[in-house]
Amino acid sequence: MTRNNINKNDILQKIKKKNGFPISYLDEIFEHIFVIIKNGLLKDGIFKITGFGTFKVLSKKERIGINPKTKIKYPINERKVVTFSPSKIVKKKLNRNE
Repeated sequence: MTRNNINKNDILQKIKKKNGFPISYLDEIFEHIFVIIKNGLLKDGIFKITGFGTFKVLSKKERIGINPKTKIKYPINERKVVTFSPSKIVKKKLNRNE
């Protein structure tokens, strides 16, 4: 299975190609969308986009990690992570046999 990574510029170029909007305008919209998501996560710890999925902030406890190469143990501090769960609609499309 090959990875199909995409970056912000790729997304902006695809939208520009399809709709013809200037990159500067698309970049402003793109940035604003992420500010909305970030603010929702900071405020409520959860952000749902209906029909797409839900982003959640989870707290990870402090633990001891081990470097698999050197076998050296080191502490991993308590931290927050963001998880994403796709909506039922997205899951259905991903599992469609086409």
